[in-house]
Amino acid sequence: MIIEGFVEQGKHLGRELGYPTANIAPVRVEGDWPENGVYAAALWVGGDEWAWPGMLNQGVHPTVPEGKPTVEVHLPGFAGDLYGAPVRVEYLRFLRPERRFEGVEALAAQLAKDRAAVLAWIREALASESPDAAQRRAGEIRWHGEPVR
Repeated sequence: MIIEGFVEQGKHLGRELGYPTANIAPVRVEGDWPENGVYAAALWVGGDEWAWPGMLNQGVHPTVPEGKPTVEVHLPGFAGDLYGAPVRVEYLRFLRPERRFEGVEALAAQLAKDRAAVLAWIREALASESPDAAQRRAGEIRWHGEPVR
């Protein structure tokens, strides 16, 4: 699944929890929409050949259910302003379904686990001798940031 679009303003809850996200306003979608949940993803800004590793959430935010459903991507290691930027996002691996947490503290604790799982999966994909299809795809991507460190 690939989405092309622009980064738009969100609720800023991710930023408040220490996991700022790029909220994607889709313009073009390639493939069928997958189930709501958390994914390992790759995000390219503009025409950049190098992708940022992403922890993607697609869904309705059941812990803080305000606003419309979103696709948002946390980019470990990225610092900058992406508002209005054209982006391309590729879903790589489903990690877990979306779920409601008891509060934002529990959500933040799970986000830390999800972030670690995304980066570990990408590192494993880059080092794997016999990768599955998703790992092969991750191994083909030229990465910015943490996965290659």
